[in-house]
Amino acid sequence: MTYRPDVSTRSPRPGDIHDYAALRQSGTHPERVRTELELRPGQARRLERVFRARAARGEGDRQLPKFAHHDRHVRAVMAQGGFWSLSERRIGRDGVAVCLPLLPPATTGRRP
Repeated sequence: MTYRPDVSTRSPRPGDIHDYAALRQSGTHPERVRTELELRPGQARRLERVFRARAARGEGDRQLPKFAHHDRHVRAVMAQGGFWSLSERRIGRDGVAVCLPLLPPATTGRRP
């Protein structure tokens, strides 16, 4: 006979900061993340501290380009007229859809 441990007696796997960060970056509340990853309160507190420290250093979301948080870059782009933006199309009376083409900064928000 093969021994199979009961799922309820198995200790939860240690929390991985990448799993924790992915859930937190998607907007999930810390308590919900703790529940979903089956973390003990102490583990959750430690991972939240690591997550916040990385975010404070600008390492929060690895999907964002590094310049997205770079104040000097943003000031330089704004001095040149601003960022390109997606155009908008009205849908019905109250709706607006964001769509292509991209609009250069000089025409953003202006109607001919």
